[in-house]
Amino acid sequence: MSAYRKALDASGRGWPGFLIAPGGKTPAIASAHPLGDPLRGVCRGECGKDGHGLYDATTDLDRIREWFASMPKANWAYRTGCAVDVLDVDVKGEDGLSTLAGLLDRHGCLPAGPSVSTPSGGLHYYFAPTGLGNAAGFAPGLDWRGAGGYVLAPPSKVDGRLYEWGMEPSTPLHPPPEWLVALVKPVRTPSQPQGGAIRRSSSAYARRALETEVGRLAMATVGDRNHQLNRSAFALGQLVAAGALDAREVVEALAVAAERIGLTAAEIEKTISSGLNRGMSQPRRLPA
Repeated sequence: MSAYRKALDASGRGWPGFLIAPGGKTPAIASAHPLGDPLRGVCRGECGKDGHGLYDATTDLDRIREWFASMPKANWAYRTGCAVDVLDVDVKGEDGLSTLAGLLDRHGCLPAGPSVSTPSGGLHYYFAPTGLGNAAGFAPGLDWRGAGGYVLAPPSKVDGRLYEWGMEPSTPLHPPPEWLVALVKPVRTPSQPQGGAIRRSSSAYARRALETEVGRLAMATVGDRNHQLNRSAFALGQLVAAGALDAREVVEALAVAAERIGLTAAEIEKTISSGLNRGMSQPRRLPA
């Protein structure tokens, strides 16, 4: 079944999705707010236009048809945290399969629900939404995709290889087991207000990495500006793939910094896309 047909099928189940660049992992539709627009990086779709990454996600059949009519070979992604949450088992760097096997030995099996095999040999397990946010590296090789995240969906293709359903999406969704939720939840301290959760070290690490790369780009010399943009996009793409940063946020931060140092819009778009996609093919191992 084509990505278009899968998208229509998912919309009938109430799973909002959006277009991903053909063969890639980043949103396909260019930002609705070009460089210099004060709404760039601020608007989350309130303007009514397409071009807000995961915030474009929809179940509207007419909108989906229009998207695929303009880009029939696009990949497809589900926005997580709305209708589904996803346990992402990675096999690059830390072996998430081994980690998961150890957890299942101690706690028992996961409930039978929709699952996907990824091009790299990893797995996605779909669950009913929990209200939790993303949690990159909550255990070695394991990421949680919740509010503010997304996952590529079958039959999307990266590096010529497919995302494929293990158990079909028509399989009923179940809540994740309590032991898994406990691992994913951010830790609180007694001195903290009940409503405030501590950021995971991986999230703090990712924020520092974003600030560092933007700083490096701001200091780049004339002959090295484009190369630095490529290096920064690659480094941050690795963190996007690890689930620690949002792709749209990274693109917007780099684009603004690159514009300030004098790169053209064409240079910026091409270089960020190239570096980000390469980085996303090599997720970074996050600190514990």
